[in-house]
Amino acid sequence: MNDRHDPWTGAARKDPYGFDGLDGDAEAWSTPAPEPGSPLPPFRPSFSLQRTRFAIGLPDASTATVDVDHMSGRASLYLDDRHVQSSDMPVRFALGADSIEVAASRYGMRRIHLISADDSRRRLDPAPGTPEHWRAQLSRRHPGVGRALAACAVIVLMMNLLILAPQLLKLVTHLPLWADRFTPFASPIDLSAWVNTVLTITAGLAGIERALTFRRHRLLDAGTDGIES
Repeated sequence: MNDRHDPWTGAARKDPYGFDGLDGDAEAWSTPAPEPGSPLPPFRPSFSLQRTRFAIGLPDASTATVDVDHMSGRASLYLDDRHVQSSDMPVRFALGADSIEVAASRYGMRRIHLISADDSRRRLDPAPGTPEHWRAQLSRRHPGVGRALAACAVIVLMMNLLILAPQLLKLVTHLPLWADRFTPFASPIDLSAWVNTVLTITAGLAGIERALTFRRHRLLDAGTDGIES
């Protein structure tokens, strides 16, 4: 069963994480949607650039699994390894009184949480073989390396904000709408195109690292939000 409408329209409560009003439409799916009741296919590491997967045990002893196809922007819900529903992200899958919220960015998951009837929230566990599972295993086995990667991601994003922000301000203030009324901003930083390209790539890698560890900061990740858009 394919859910092509926005499943959150008419939701009884306002979502505190900004899910309300997000557009659930996506481009054409890259792969056919699973048939109702079809078995959950095995997850192979070769899928890691396109897909990811999360699971959680439910109060009735069943297991909910969410398979995410980043290329198509689609999430599929499985209960006890049987397909139940597919929908474009962001989506809220109903599970009786509970629900699972799924939203992704270009770099990874924004939210993949079980919302209980009492409004408590628990993040689903990444399935073995997924990038998120690999990153979590790295931090458990080598905590120093995990902390170093997280710190490097923060440093890269801070540098990008400090370096790219003046150039962006210069570009904006040279637009006719501003330049005809005010003095354009003269940026003290003027980097070549290839340096800016390198900064953009490193910011993207830092965004992936933070997405894999479910870290997000409104200001710090503003740079990768800009790249994404």
